Amino acid sequence: MSKLFLATTVAVLSMSSAALAADEAACKAMWDKAGGKDGKMSGDMAKPYMMAMDSMKMPASMAKDGVVMDKEFMAACMKDAFKDMK
Repeated sequence: MSKLFLATTVAVLSMSSAALAADEAACKAMWDKAGGKDGKMSGDMAKPYMMAMDSMKMPASMAKDGVVMDKEFMAACMKDAFKDMK
């Protein structure tokens, strides 16, 4: 029994973070909830997402000029940049 527990624990701990990353549907729902319109969001609406992207060291081209584009948002979301956001 303890061997099975140990094997299960090792398997769970060895899962890559990609396996636990958000899926496209969840990211799309988050985008819609955040209020992105016309493929972008800006201003106060975009600030928390830009901060999360910055903390994940996303490329400098992402979220420049205070604007987060939908494709940038989705890429960051799929890398779990927004996992701690509600």
